[in-house]
Amino acid sequence: MYKKSGVLTFYSETPVHMGTGQSVSYVDLPIQRERHTSFPVLWSSGIKGVIRDLASRKWPDKEKVELIFGPESEGSEFASCISITDAKILLYPVRSLRGVFAWITCPLVLRRLKDDITSVGLNKDLNISEFLNVTDGEALVFGDDLIVKDKNEVVLEEFVFGARKEKEKELENFAEFLSGFLPNNELTSELKKHLVIVSDNVFKDFVNYAVEIRTRIRIDQAKGTVKDGALFSEELIPSESVFYSLVFVGEPFKKDGKLNSADDVFNEVKSLFEGNGLIQLGGDETTGKGYMRVKFYS
Repeated sequence: MYKKSGVLTFYSETPVHMGTGQSVSYVDLPIQRERHTSFPVLWSSGIKGVIRDLASRKWPDKEKVELIFGPESEGSEFASCISITDAKILLYPVRSLRGVFAWITCPLVLRRLKDDITSVGLNKDLNISEFLNVTDGEALVFGDDLIVKDKNEVVLEEFVFGARKEKEKELENFAEFLSGFLPNNELTSELKKHLVIVSDNVFKDFVNYAVEIRTRIRIDQAKGTVKDGALFSEELIPSESVFYSLVFVGEPFKKDGKLNSADDVFNEVKSLFEGNGLIQLGGDETTGKGYMRVKFYS
């Protein structure tokens, strides 16, 4: 079966729309969400297709692409030797009265993260026990940048939370782990200034209602007015959102003398994302949507 594994981390450089088709709700084109939590998710089918396209552009050797991702035609010949899971939400950006914005996460997300990275043999000693008991009325912060002075409060969107800090050592260790886990840029290098842990209930409300919704139109070129039936609303994952996905690699089902083992395949796939590779996920590419920075963590 699968012999090598790693983690892909996705950082939204621009708003992203990976949709589910039309909806009967107030949003015509909603984003993908988990059925049981309603958290935003990026389905693996879209991710794998984009990564295959990235490999096709970086590797002129079509046979190598097919050995790793499977043949485009005659799929019954042999299967892909990599598996990519749906990308789960890790950090979600919301407005903050202090510090401009905050990255929020919650105990449920952290439990899933620990279970997932442990399943692939990474950071088994990561300690999150200090961050699992957060009430609905409080926000666990990692510094003073988000705290309203003299009130010991954090204001996220329109809601006020009591600010709470934990032991400095545990906070430092956790923030340091997350910083190494994320794609590198000027904002993630200052993760502690923006990081907040809220309760599961609060997190669920924010990822459902603190969303970006845009109304779009199409112009009738002959009249210069909105074309009939061309007014629709679209839901977007906001910029600075962070997701992660697990990657599993097995022995290639067909060998060509170059890719003869899971290690060979793993190294080739990892090389695709050297230097925090940039990919485009979902629709609206021509309007600058869907660009995500990717890091391969192993």
